[in-house]
Amino acid sequence: MTGEKPLKILHVDDEENQLEFTKLFLEQIDKDVVIDSVTNPEEALKLQENENYDCIVSDYKMVSMNGIELAQKVRLKSDVPFILYTGQGSEEVAELAFTSGVDDYLRKETEPTHYQVLAKRIKHTVEKHRTEELYRKVVEESRDAIIIIVENKIAFLNKAACGMIGIEKIEECLGKDIFEFFLDETEKIFQPKKDENGNYIIKVNYRMKTGTLKTAEISVSEISYRGDEAHLCFIRDITDRKRNEERLEAIYQQATRLGTTSTTQEVSETTLDLMEAVFDYHTITFHIVEGNQIVTLATRGAPSIEMKLPLTGSGITTKAARDAQSVLVNDVSTCSDFVRGATDAKSELAVPAVLNGETVAVLNVESGERDDFTEADRKLLETLAYHVAFAFNRIHTQVLQEKEGEEKRKRLNYALGVLDNAERVSTLVSRDLQRNILSILNASGILRLQPEMLPKVIDAIDEQADEAHSVSEVIMATIAQSMNIKGFIEINQKTRQILEKNSVPRNIRIKSQYDEGILLAEVDEEKFTRIMNNLLKNAVEVMPGGGSLSVKVTAKDDQVYIDIGDTGHGIPDSLIDRVFKPFNSTKDGHSGLGLAFCKNAAESMGGSLSIRSTSEKGTIFRLVLPIK
Repeated sequence: MTGEKPLKILHVDDEENQLEFTKLFLEQIDKDVVIDSVTNPEEALKLQENENYDCIVSDYKMVSMNGIELAQKVRLKSDVPFILYTGQGSEEVAELAFTSGVDDYLRKETEPTHYQVLAKRIKHTVEKHRTEELYRKVVEESRDAIIIIVENKIAFLNKAACGMIGIEKIEECLGKDIFEFFLDETEKIFQPKKDENGNYIIKVNYRMKTGTLKTAEISVSEISYRGDEAHLCFIRDITDRKRNEERLEAIYQQATRLGTTSTTQEVSETTLDLMEAVFDYHTITFHIVEGNQIVTLATRGAPSIEMKLPLTGSGITTKAARDAQSVLVNDVSTCSDFVRGATDAKSELAVPAVLNGETVAVLNVESGERDDFTEADRKLLETLAYHVAFAFNRIHTQVLQEKEGEEKRKRLNYALGVLDNAERVSTLVSRDLQRNILSILNASGILRLQPEMLPKVIDAIDEQADEAHSVSEVIMATIAQSMNIKGFIEINQKTRQILEKNSVPRNIRIKSQYDEGILLAEVDEEKFTRIMNNLLKNAVEVMPGGGSLSVKVTAKDDQVYIDIGDTGHGIPDSLIDRVFKPFNSTKDGHSGLGLAFCKNAAESMGGSLSIRSTSEKGTIFRLVLPIK
């Protein structure tokens, strides 16, 4: 019948012939049926207690006890399907049977085909009972609270519903008005607006037996329950979910305050304010990462201790910063990374604020209770940490913009200074120098016409020449001043000055080429001068028999390239890799520190020094520096 184990049926009838015929036909109709037959209702009760029958089929009129009385006694201990099978029944008997817990009622017939009807009714009753049993078990064992409401009264509830309300026994709730627990109006719970299937979902507040107020989400369906119109309610406690939603909304609303912060300290204080408002923890701390250390900026709920810990050290906060991942520990006694601080923490949560893959800060919370954190807490704190990282990014961008603005102001002041000095030079040239030159030209004209005037004119020529020299010195000083801004050097001008001050033998020809623009570099003037002197000196020393010294200055994008070349014998391939190493020199009496210093100095100024090319025809060193 079922494809599983055979159905065990207990047949009770005080007529032995009826028992024999019924057993014979039923077992022929369905091979998966096993029938135990008894004539005595008392014996049937004993068998039912010891055997697990799938169905009881009983006659109505029997000597010691009728079928309805038997059903009533069976129902005291079991809900096994019960079919009243009689040839002397009536409507009154049928009505009484159903009210006594009988599952089906069937009148006996004389036709053999009637046994097929009986077999189908047994199968149907057993399957219905099994389905109802399964449904009942699912409902009773469900984690969701289930309540059936009839006319505002609780007609059914499962164990989960009892636990949600805080009641131990189901009987304590049955028959009670639902509004003893639900605090919302009838119209809200039993809404007239439903979907096409008569279902709807609502959120209501309810009160536990202890008086605690909570929030539930209820899925309501209209059903028929034991002949009455009813509401089937699937209920979930969403108190924690609602609280987390409210906390998340509070974070989003309050996070706008982080958007107004302008310093790291302001970010720290604002973040701790938000954590205090949203999280109920004993101790909250804000840390930042500085280089290879994690630094405590501020603490709430415990004495503030200024701490600096290495990122490679122990600690839950340190681990979160190092791994750029949040760490939740609900029992610190089981965590090898935990380091006890000033509080008696039992559980801890550390969440990093990560910017471009790097941890910039860590939000840390501690509790004196074990298991005091949830995954929802972790997600909320991670959301706040995201806003903290965004604030750090905004502040960092703002600092860069301010720095860039300051650099632009410096460049503008430099340009204005150059223009001002250029105007002064123009005035000196157009006014004083041209006058001196004109006077000298006039004297020269007189001498050509009247040579005998030389004794008188020569003094005037000398006087005007001295004045012209003085004016030229003022012009040179003005130009030099325009190129000398604190913290900056103009590469073209400085390179010219260094080259002019170096003693180059007459047998070495100098070729120089400079960029047409103003190349303003924020570098150490002393280091730059030493680098250039070293390179020029080396170039001269490799050309003892004379040659050509080239100095070329070019600029591209944000860099200046200074190439210093010689026409010496070049650098052997075997020595190229060691050129910039300390104490490496191919010249007697030299320490081998010059080029090593030059390379380190160039790199310390954000630049580089390299060999651009070398061959038997000479070598070119390239110095690269950043420019503004």
